[in-house]
Amino acid sequence: MKITDDDFLKAIWKSVAEHLPYAATHNYFGGKRGLVPNDWFYVRYSTHICTARRSNRIDLPIGNAASMNRIRKLIAQGLLCAEKHKPGDAFYFWLPDSLNKPAFELTLSMLESYGITKESVDGFGFDVVARKITNSLMSRFGDLPKQIFESKSEAA
Repeated sequence: MKITDDDFLKAIWKSVAEHLPYAATHNYFGGKRGLVPNDWFYVRYSTHICTARRSNRIDLPIGNAASMNRIRKLIAQGLLCAEKHKPGDAFYFWLPDSLNKPAFELTLSMLESYGITKESVDGFGFDVVARKITNSLMSRFGDLPKQIFESKSEAA
């Protein structure tokens, strides 16, 4: 099965959408949860992927060398962003902020609508809430959001 760039980007976006509800909340002792602040640190923390753990996040049948080559190619094309790094070192990469920031803010809003606040609250049933939020994000932004390609046109 040939994995296209679109397939790869879709898998990254799906991973981000699945991770966002968990990363946008603090997980406290006793199963309690609370919202993280709406700032750039948490946007980045909630949406970045480390190359060292990419096989745990990107659910595709692709080898390590092939996935790393694809990540580098997509960064060079402006479809992914990355921190500066030394060759051979692990580094973080992410989808464009034009997607990540609105997705993060919508996640915070949806979490609030489910009763999650900045103060810790009972997190019982959070996995169900997280799945609903992920489904809403995928529905709202699509499985291959246009913001990915908008960032490339802005960079050109």
